[in-house]
Amino acid sequence: MKRIFWVLLISIVLFSCIQEEENVNILAQVNQEKLTEIDLRSNFTELEWKQLTLEDKKDLVQDWIELTLLAQEADNLLISETPEIKNKISFAEKNIKSNALIAQKLSEISVSEDDLFNYYRVHKSQYQKSHVEYKVQRIYVKNEALLPEIRQEIKNSNFKVAAQKFSEESLGANGGYMGFVAEDDLNKRLWNTLKNLKRYNYQTVKVDDGFYIIRYYDVRNVKTEKTFVEVVDEIRTTLIRARKKEVFDDLIESLKKKSEISISI
Repeated sequence: MKRIFWVLLISIVLFSCIQEEENVNILAQVNQEKLTEIDLRSNFTELEWKQLTLEDKKDLVQDWIELTLLAQEADNLLISETPEIKNKISFAEKNIKSNALIAQKLSEISVSEDDLFNYYRVHKSQYQKSHVEYKVQRIYVKNEALLPEIRQEIKNSNFKVAAQKFSEESLGANGGYMGFVAEDDLNKRLWNTLKNLKRYNYQTVKVDDGFYIIRYYDVRNVKTEKTFVEVVDEIRTTLIRARKKEVFDDLIESLKKKSEISISI
C-alpha cells in the first residue's frame, strides 16, 4: 500500500505497542500530541478498517508521525497564524463538517423492492436489448458424398429446388426455409457460419450427425425488453442517485429558509 499523506485531520492505527490511558488506546505520540485508535477509526469505513493489514497500519503511522512533525514545526514558526493559512484551515473544517452532515443524511436513504419494480414497470420501454436475426434457408443430408451433387443442383436450378430434392429434414419439402432465427435457435457452428457469410452466399457446415448447406437472404435487428432481474441493479443505482440529489437539494433549501444570508458580490 502506498504511503498516504493526509493534509487534513489525519488519524492512523497501529496495533503494536498500544498504551492504555483512561480506556483510550494510544497508538503513537509525537511530543505532546497523541494518536488514538478512535482518531483512526473515524477516518475509515468498517470495511476499509478490516482490510487494513498490520503492515499498512505501520506505514500509515510513520506517515502520520512525519506529517505531525511538519505541522508542529509550522506552529512553532507561527506559519499557522498567517491569515492565508487560517482561512484554508477554516475552509477545510467547514468542508469536513458539511461532508459529515451530508453523509449522515444520505445514509438514511433506502430503496425497497416495490420501489424498484414500480420504476421498472413505468420505464420498461427504456430498458431494451437488441439481437440479430437471420432469415435462413438450409439443406440437410447425412451422406457427405451427396454434397457435390447438391451444389451442382443449386447452380443448375436454385437453392429451393435443391432443398426439395435432397434435404433429409422436414424443412426440405418447403424449400429449406426456416424464417428468421436467433442465435439460440441454431447449432453454434451454424450460427458462426451465418455471421461470416455474405447475403445469398452458402456454405457447408459439418455437424455431429451430418451436413448442412446453409445461407441467409435477409437480416434484421430485433429489440426486446430486458427483464426486471437484468436491470434491477441499474434501476437501484438510478433511484439512489435521484434520491441523494433530492435529499441534498431539500437540505440546502431548508437551511437557506431558516438562515439569514446576505451577498455583496
